[in-house]
Amino acid sequence: MHGVRREDFYKTPEEEKAFAEKLKKGFKLLDDFVDNVRRSELELKSEGCLMGDEKEMERMFALSGEITDFMPEFYPSWNYRKNYLLQDSHSADKLHLLLLDELVFTESLLKKAPKCYAVWHHRLWILTILFNKKFEDLSDVLNKEIELCMLFFRFDGRNFHGWSHANFVRHYLKKLESIPKLGVASETDRLCFARFGKLIEKNFSNYSAWFHRGALSETCGSLDSDLDNIVPAIYTDPNDQCIWHYFDWLIYHRNALRFYLVKCCLLKDKGIFVLYFNGPVMLSTANSCIVAIGEGESPKQLEGKWESVKRALCFQRLGDAPIPQNVWRFRLATTLKTQDITHISLTVTIETDDDIVEAYYDHVITAPKCKVGEKEESNQTDYKATLLELGYMIHLDMDEDLVVDHNAFTIRRTNVANDGVWEDMSGILSRPVNLPGTSRMVPIGKDITAGILEDQLKMVTTLIGVGTCSKYLHLAANKINRYLGIARNAEKCYDSVKRLDPLRAAMYDDLLLNETVEDYLDKVQSSKSDAVSMAGIGIKNLSYRTMCPHFMLEELDLGSNSLNDGLKRLSLANNGFTSLRKLLSALQNLSDLISLDVSGNPLSTLESETIKSIPISLRQIDVTETPLISSLVREPENDATNGNITAVHTSLCDSSTGFGKVMGENSTWTFVKTGKGDSQRVYLQRMDT
Repeated sequence: MHGVRREDFYKTPEEEKAFAEKLKKGFKLLDDFVDNVRRSELELKSEGCLMGDEKEMERMFALSGEITDFMPEFYPSWNYRKNYLLQDSHSADKLHLLLLDELVFTESLLKKAPKCYAVWHHRLWILTILFNKKFEDLSDVLNKEIELCMLFFRFDGRNFHGWSHANFVRHYLKKLESIPKLGVASETDRLCFARFGKLIEKNFSNYSAWFHRGALSETCGSLDSDLDNIVPAIYTDPNDQCIWHYFDWLIYHRNALRFYLVKCCLLKDKGIFVLYFNGPVMLSTANSCIVAIGEGESPKQLEGKWESVKRALCFQRLGDAPIPQNVWRFRLATTLKTQDITHISLTVTIETDDDIVEAYYDHVITAPKCKVGEKEESNQTDYKATLLELGYMIHLDMDEDLVVDHNAFTIRRTNVANDGVWEDMSGILSRPVNLPGTSRMVPIGKDITAGILEDQLKMVTTLIGVGTCSKYLHLAANKINRYLGIARNAEKCYDSVKRLDPLRAAMYDDLLLNETVEDYLDKVQSSKSDAVSMAGIGIKNLSYRTMCPHFMLEELDLGSNSLNDGLKRLSLANNGFTSLRKLLSALQNLSDLISLDVSGNPLSTLESETIKSIPISLRQIDVTETPLISSLVREPENDATNGNITAVHTSLCDSSTGFGKVMGENSTWTFVKTGKGDSQRVYLQRMDT
């Protein structure tokens, strides 16, 4: 137990005396063990192979057992036992018996120390050896191991050591089975689902059981049975957080598609398709494509280059390192004539980490120390991501805007386990839905219908109506109303929540504000307006993820809010700014701004008044991929008065040095290049004099 010392368990003088005697004996055993190990190290013929008299080895092995019984956390004794078991002199039958005896021994220790890392690690190592040796009784041993974990969960249902161990054993059992058909859960997952369900029946507050049962196969269980379990639990204890976590997962995330396209648009003047996803994704550009389809013409795959849009200045330091991003763009190689196109087929393939846990378990199986009688060489292969392919059909409306069909796109998946075969997941994973009255895409759980949402809303409002004091009820009602498109008073909801949980009042204010901003933006997007006014609603900040889907806005009113000038880093990369002077003038009041990114903008010249427009705190301006760079590398001019920018000397700015100076009245601005090739960045950097 956390925070309780072992000696506190011995209350009577007799118990304390007995424990003191045990300590004395135990420390003597430790001294004896350490001395013997030191002597044996001198007799090692090669690393990992114990030498010496066999009787001495047997004595030391027995001594290590006494040590671990006294102090299970003493790793050297466990390492000695591992080395003993790894001896090549053991026959297969003897090794089998030794491993089974070791399971019995560690089980006895776990009953006394159920949260000891060393014991659980050693037991997992024993099971891994048994798995790799493929003994005949392996399946029975692994099934008994699952039952042992269930026994420990009866005493402590949230023992994370036990849950981690059970997941390893479950993985080993699944490796013994043949790969199940698509849409059919494995026998192991079905058995574990039933066992974990019994733990929930015993204690519905066991969040570990809820979580690990939900992490089983996508085809385990059913929505109806889960609702039958969760609804009575809510009535029994509406303030139990773990129940509401599972309720939210069940309604909005069970078998829901993790990644999906939110918005797609075409910037015709720049020849760029812009794709915005619901979260950071790693696009497999080699497996993604855009195909234009015209009436009476054969489909034509568009040529171009996929690029991620980096959302933070810090990512620039990573160069070309692959980083998941919310926004990706496809830069066309040639001009696209939209008048000849009726619709577009978009295929995006996303690299996901769906199988990374299974890969971790495989990593343990192939570890060198888990292969008895073989060379200590790892057979591990590089992890290959699971690929999720989404196929969208996009239509062009009368204004040649792109209209994505979010209701009928295809979903396919492939991974290493199925040898690269693509599986149709459309009937297993749930597509996102539109919030009623808006174009906002949100996830929804598998088999969730409007009728089910209405039933849950009725249950929640009934509990609120009888005076049940639970913040989770108000939050759940607000979210369900939003999904159903029912008019709601979000401010009233969060006021009730703050009364019930005043310590988190500031967090609830932020949640309300974020919801209000999203509602404003949704109304504008639904009306296809280019302008939005969010004046006077108390905005403190606007996040990248909130505003990014609305990057086509031309007018934004943020007057009378709570925004301040504390901004330090600002990225305006890949926009349409043509004048650096005008842009800097608009940022004059940002007194804390130190870094500005204007890369990829059509900034043509460095105007004479630019220095006077620079905020006093600004230290660095990223001008990568702007026409401005060529204007800096030129012959000197004569005009250099009144604090205006002087021309840059070619000798200081040539490609060999990558360095030059732009002089202002009170500061020196240095032209700096960093990196090489595609990762090269070009900066204007201040050097105060």
